[in-house]
Amino acid sequence: MRVTSQSVVPRDITDEFTEAASKLSTGQLVKDEYFTLFEAVGALEIMDSKMDSGFLGPDENHAQALEDDYDITRELAPEEVVGIMDGLLCHEMAWHMGHPLSQTLFTSLYLDRLLWPVPNTLEEARFTRGSADGGNEEPPLVNLVLRAYCMALVKCCDYVHARVAAEYYYEEEDFVTQLYNRNLLSPFDLDPFLDLLDRAAAWIDEQQDGINEEVRAAIKLRIDFRRDLLLGLYQDIDVIQNRSSENFRACLSRLSDLAQSASIGKPVPESFSWKVQRRLASTVPPRPMVNISQDDALAHLKRLCQDGIDLQEILDYRGPHNVKVAVWTMLSRKPQPSVYIRSLLQTLIVNSAMVLGVVSVRDFLYDELAELVLPTSLLLQANTDQTEMPSNPRFQIAQHMDGFVKRFSQPFVDTFRSACLNRCRIRRTVCHTLVDWDNLQMEAEDLDEQLRTLSNESPLILSNGDSTYSYPLSSWTYHQKLNQFRLILQLGFELSIYSPEELPGMYWYLSHICSTHLGHLDRIRTFTVATAKRNLTALAGKKRDAVERHAVLQKSLRLLERLSTQIVAVDAFAISLHALYVLLGRHHILPTASSPQAYSSERLRYELRMKPFLPITLPELVPYDDYRREALLEGDSDGAVLERATKAITEARKAWETTLANGAFAPTSSDPTTSTTPAIEEDWKKDVKDTMRACIGTSLAIESLKKGLAMRNTSKGSSPDSPSVDLRVDIPEVGSKARFHDWWAVPQISQNTLRSKT
Repeated sequence: MRVTSQSVVPRDITDEFTEAASKLSTGQLVKDEYFTLFEAVGALEIMDSKMDSGFLGPDENHAQALEDDYDITRELAPEEVVGIMDGLLCHEMAWHMGHPLSQTLFTSLYLDRLLWPVPNTLEEARFTRGSADGGNEEPPLVNLVLRAYCMALVKCCDYVHARVAAEYYYEEEDFVTQLYNRNLLSPFDLDPFLDLLDRAAAWIDEQQDGINEEVRAAIKLRIDFRRDLLLGLYQDIDVIQNRSSENFRACLSRLSDLAQSASIGKPVPESFSWKVQRRLASTVPPRPMVNISQDDALAHLKRLCQDGIDLQEILDYRGPHNVKVAVWTMLSRKPQPSVYIRSLLQTLIVNSAMVLGVVSVRDFLYDELAELVLPTSLLLQANTDQTEMPSNPRFQIAQHMDGFVKRFSQPFVDTFRSACLNRCRIRRTVCHTLVDWDNLQMEAEDLDEQLRTLSNESPLILSNGDSTYSYPLSSWTYHQKLNQFRLILQLGFELSIYSPEELPGMYWYLSHICSTHLGHLDRIRTFTVATAKRNLTALAGKKRDAVERHAVLQKSLRLLERLSTQIVAVDAFAISLHALYVLLGRHHILPTASSPQAYSSERLRYELRMKPFLPITLPELVPYDDYRREALLEGDSDGAVLERATKAITEARKAWETTLANGAFAPTSSDPTTSTTPAIEEDWKKDVKDTMRACIGTSLAIESLKKGLAMRNTSKGSSPDSPSVDLRVDIPEVGSKARFHDWWAVPQISQNTLRSKT
């Protein structure tokens, strides 16, 4: 029943409520069955300034409170024009960073006047709406120069908005595409905007006497910069054909001058107002205006332009493996490239069924298969156009392979496109797609059995006398799945998902997956060599064909060796950190959660971490008891664990040195030595060198722990007055300078000598 009264006396129950809530246990929920959704919505305060955009205080004048009294048509000093341009640039970069237009650019009264009401022609987009002469008599500094800059800025935003909205992104998380019933001048072509900027620049050049030379140069600089940025964004996916980075390079060259001339400008804060939000079509109340510093805006702009230039290095197609390395390396930059660059790269990876604009999706998938599991194979050479007899095995093989392409091409391409998401979403997406790839592997096995019969594949006789077949398509699918296993685990370290007490187990599981992957690569290598020998024997009388196939075989073997070396490096490093953390946990010096975990246990945490892998059939999930025994190295002495860590880190350093010597990209026949990707190659080398620094840090941590444990054991047998050793462990946070690499949480171990009390 609802009790109503005409004489309700309100009282403050905050203290009583706080005291009652403090008596509840963690996880305990109190719910009134009569407090429904209707009551919850009704509890929202109406006429609260935080909730009601039309609310006015008792001392506020209605006309002044809802509208700004800033005169949009007033004449501005040249310094004020510079200040407004810089303010707009800061708001533009804040929008690129993910803040909504309502809190950034749309707070500008100048832009509001240009865009509302929605102009039907460019001439209607003026600050002087409704004037009889169209504003021709108004000050050119405002109605020509500032208007041209604002119009070009809006068009830049239109190009960015169109590209991001066409690809995968996450609203409010990556980018906010909501336009609040405004139009970013999308119906109009580029040329009128360039003409406006040219006219503005010409007028500025003519003002030799009217405007100070330094201020005139600052305005001209901003007009030229806006023109270059507009052309750079307009280029969009046409970069595939023209390969031009001229405009972004011009923008970069002007950034230092923009920073130096910023002091010339005079800010006009009254030309920006959060009250404009009241006129926008929005479902949320007005929010505070977002203001970022000029330095932060220019830093973000510099990264955007540089990424736009380096993006072109990915367009040189040199095989799927090299494309994967280039895409992942560039998108792993810190900070991560802006959402516009990531969206553009999504489009470039595959657009109109073409990868990087040069190779079809089918050929892209075939190149991947040829690199790893099917060099010089009949399965990739069969074509229904060449063999039209349905009873011919080559015709049936071609049909099966066409079905394989239709089923597998999109998931395969999506493994590249998913790298364009933010880091959290990459891991979340891969956790979902892992189940899909597990199902694809079963389909590939069925297809392998059918193709094996059609191609008359000979079995491989093992050393124990058993025979087995290659299963190339399912082997390739399993390889892709194991890559995703490792990515999920390693991104977990980067995103700080695991608590300190979970680090030993997770590094062991990473090592376990690496060992499984190495065994699988050995199997692929064995069948590749066996198949190649049979093919070369069959071509004994055809020397030219034999040489070509031998070259293809060697290329595949080199790639397999490269992959094996990288996985060995990861495996050895994971083994070393696993052993190190086992000792830290065994001697109770590993940091743990400060509060008691009443609703947690080791088994429950293991189930939580393995949740993405529970539905996977292969590799099978390690049972908890086996996992716990291996993760804690039960039965191994401290000396054995220390030796394990020392040997593993030595092997890891050698493997990473070999990886660095091999270079980022696998050599191709067309370009075996020279690199056409200097920027991406440099990023890749930096990543490997950071990993090697983490290896060195791990070696130092192992030695520090060894000495500390030895001193601890010595102090235990000494007199009570002898000093004791206190070991302290710090695990650097991701992003700190002490964290050499995001994927390798190397502990820092220090010793404190304490005097025992008698």
